[in-house]
Amino acid sequence: MRLTLRDVLELPAVARGLPKVRSGSDALDAEVRWVHVSELANVAGTLSGGELILSIGIVLAEPGTDLAGYVDSLRDSGAAGLAVELGRHVERLPDALVQAARAHRFPVIELQAPVRFVEITETVHAQVVNAQYERLSFSHRAHRALGPLGVEGASAEEILGRCVDLISRPVVLEDLAHRVIAFDGDFPAEDILRDWSSRSRQVPVGPETTYGGPEQWVSTPVGPRRRRWGRLVVPTRIGRAHLDDVRFVLERAAEAVTITHLVANAAEGTESAAAARLIQDVLSGHAADPVAIRARARALGFATSGPIAVVMARGSGADNDLDGDLVDGVAKAAKAVQRSALVGRVRPQMVAVLFDCSSPEAAQRLPERLVEKLGDGLVAALAAGQTAQSWRDLPVSLTEAEHVATVAPAVPGEQRPVVVRARDLGIRSLLWQIRDDSRLHSFIESRLGPVLALRSDKREETLHLLEAYLQENGAMVPFARRVHLGRTAAYARVRSLERLLRSNLSDSEERTSVHVALIAYRQDDSRK
Repeated sequence: MRLTLRDVLELPAVARGLPKVRSGSDALDAEVRWVHVSELANVAGTLSGGELILSIGIVLAEPGTDLAGYVDSLRDSGAAGLAVELGRHVERLPDALVQAARAHRFPVIELQAPVRFVEITETVHAQVVNAQYERLSFSHRAHRALGPLGVEGASAEEILGRCVDLISRPVVLEDLAHRVIAFDGDFPAEDILRDWSSRSRQVPVGPETTYGGPEQWVSTPVGPRRRRWGRLVVPTRIGRAHLDDVRFVLERAAEAVTITHLVANAAEGTESAAAARLIQDVLSGHAADPVAIRARARALGFATSGPIAVVMARGSGADNDLDGDLVDGVAKAAKAVQRSALVGRVRPQMVAVLFDCSSPEAAQRLPERLVEKLGDGLVAALAAGQTAQSWRDLPVSLTEAEHVATVAPAVPGEQRPVVVRARDLGIRSLLWQIRDDSRLHSFIESRLGPVLALRSDKREETLHLLEAYLQENGAMVPFARRVHLGRTAAYARVRSLERLLRSNLSDSEERTSVHVALIAYRQDDSRK
């Protein structure tokens, strides 16, 4: 806490002197760093700045004192103000002194009753030392809380959460387009983010920490000095007494966010990361309030009041593969559709897209338009959830789309996927719903056990062959063509499969039974 001149005047040791401000009333928030008793007409060289000068008026009573020069000396030396006790040496402050002080808006206070200067100095010095200790202690806590987060790769939310713990105020991370990337604070999202873009644009942007704007916000830039990409903002009015602490914490947090961004060198950009957090919160139920969801989406530039088309894309890579290419590819395709969209990763190899739609009919067409813009081989399956008529419907639509994208069969090779909806899943939907039932696992073992017991490379080769035969519904010519074999060799492979499975695959019911077991196995295998 900074000790200001206003604070000093309210101390009991000073208040007993009935202080009256004669000039500089608008400068009482100046910080007082020390108290100094002086009767010198020229204090140059005796002050270091921030001192409150106490005087009993000897210097003012001397006939040769240049009162205007005296005020200049105090001001030029950095004094915070002058307090003069009236009484034995001066009964009233000289007009020349008051006029000179008012010309420079320099604080001059007259003490109309006797005071004990030693009590004032002891009280102020004790508070100054305590304030310095508290500031040092606070700085140490802030360093411990925020310092390690950058190199540890902490998320923006975690860094902002530490800020809120330290300063008890909301903190927002935005990009250069004034879109909210992350925020934290014990305030409703709709209050923090209301009209964010327009309000944020009124806050000065500078190379260093700034304080200003209509609402007196504090902000500090984020990113390397020559490549700033955003800023941290405290979107509440900050009093001067707390400004230094807020500035210090915000600057340490900006360093942590910058380091995290550089160390991670994330494949997905900050906007995609923010969209992903919003979508993940909706799916997990952490953002159940539609008003808060709408506020966050608007802060990301997704301001829609109409239906929302929900699409989920499953990547063609493995779960442990880096899926930055998938996020980038889907985001580019969504942009090419030329509709306002939010694109974010839900989990590894699963990306959600929300489209702003003008009508329910337009929402039905958008998934197919997205497929047209996708690159070949990027997406293994693309699902469309039911159109969300409002933000309240969004969790259900996202959950359905994720389910469909997970269950839908992958397209072969480098082909583009077709749009799959819940009604297209057929038996796959039923098998997914009972995927944890031990009876289903027993059924899979009973139909595919001999194949699953093979060595891994041989097992996959055999399953691939079986899958091709079943997908062609036992038709030998298409099967032979599909596996690049002659008819004789194809017949031989099928007979080998039948011996291994101890099953007659020419029988439609037997073939269906094996096919159901294979679909169930593939679905279960995709979760591992």
